[in-house]
Amino acid sequence: MSSDADQGERAAGEATGTRTPANAPLAPYPPNLDPPWLHFKGMMADLIDFGERALATRDVCRVRMLGRGDQYAVGHPDHIKRVLVTEREKFRKSQDFRIAFGEGLLTVEGEEWRAQRDAMQPLFTRDSVLGYADGIVEQVQRRVDRWSDGQRLDLQREFTDLALDVLFATVLGRELDLDGDRRLRESAEHLHEWFQPTSYLLPEWMPTPARRRFKRAKRTLEAEAERLLDERAGEAPADPTQAEDLLSLLVGLREAGVADSGMLTDERLRDQMVTIVFAGHDTTTTTLTFSFWALANHPEIRERFHAEIDALDGPPTVDDLDDLPVTERVVTETLRLYPPVYQLPRMTNEPVVFDGYRVPEDEMIGLAIRHVQRDPRFYDDPDTFRPSRWDGDLRSELHDFAYAPFGGGPRICIGRQFALLEAKLTLATIGRQYDLGWLGENDADGEPPVSPEMTLRMEPGQEFLVTER
Repeated sequence: MSSDADQGERAAGEATGTRTPANAPLAPYPPNLDPPWLHFKGMMADLIDFGERALATRDVCRVRMLGRGDQYAVGHPDHIKRVLVTEREKFRKSQDFRIAFGEGLLTVEGEEWRAQRDAMQPLFTRDSVLGYADGIVEQVQRRVDRWSDGQRLDLQREFTDLALDVLFATVLGRELDLDGDRRLRESAEHLHEWFQPTSYLLPEWMPTPARRRFKRAKRTLEAEAERLLDERAGEAPADPTQAEDLLSLLVGLREAGVADSGMLTDERLRDQMVTIVFAGHDTTTTTLTFSFWALANHPEIRERFHAEIDALDGPPTVDDLDDLPVTERVVTETLRLYPPVYQLPRMTNEPVVFDGYRVPEDEMIGLAIRHVQRDPRFYDDPDTFRPSRWDGDLRSELHDFAYAPFGGGPRICIGRQFALLEAKLTLATIGRQYDLGWLGENDADGEPPVSPEMTLRMEPGQEFLVTER
């Protein structure tokens, strides 16, 4: 976090223009870390801790990455807002996303992005998303009915399968086999591999086992996307806006010959499907896993949660959403402490100045979402799981980008409403039937074991005990 002097420098330097890209010094290396040539050791040991310490003394810093040179990070809502909203033309997505996901909505820029976003937006409005509610609950119930009292579950793995069940059945219109489709499920998981820290710190051209797994996974999902698109050909509605799922929408756009959308080539359609498979299941998996970890470790909150859902007449429906404020606050607080996208990467299109320090053109800059959401300047007792903090006016009092688990600005996650609805309904559906007890060990600070990959995840193999209520 920045000192009072840094805050003054921001006001006196940037606001008056005395520090410009021409005369500002480079953002400094953090004084509390090892020398730059040893930064990779700290990253490999604990990437989250390294990031926190890097921004402990000021809100902008520079770190050295093995094989990639210097990269930068910013850790204040003002800076995040500049990158995502007020000066977004000065920044772009990194090439890694394009390598991984091709020309899908997650990666394209400018008019291409606008055309894709406008075409897909009708399926992700609030009213459209609420129409998925029954399908979400059906898929959750279908899987958890297989659980039994006393069973031990690797909950993250189970929720990965569950999130894919929901995604394929509701958004893609194709129900997965609960005991099958393993190749698809494993491929969806391996989309993480391009961003494994052990690979990410190496040059892009260098082959690694993780990158080979990623490429095989991408080919598998592209083949499935092509099969599904061909299967739906001729069945899509004549008016693409009448599509009931994403697959029908994409096929409808192709068959309607919508010009200028940039989405109509076979390659672009496959890229879109791979992007949706990754983005549509991964963040939900993380949110559900850490939500149930938090409930297991906070008995008083768990009791209020169970009391709320026990008052429902049956499995949750769209009409019950307003009656689940405790459940909603649990999800909100989980996303604050454990945001799946814990850092948003961008590239600079030109030199920019933060707090009087320069970040050069064509450099990677990370927006430290998790760091900001745990900053004591914006949250009391920031490292404590306390859903009640959202009872009052906190959200309206916060800086717009002090809470940004889905990003912000024009490129805020298109699936945000869907993800929040799915998390809320899943918590309520499972909580009516089961209590999930944490069987793992927390660290010395009471935090769960985390694995910072492309998204924040719990370390593999962590088990929960299923107790029937």
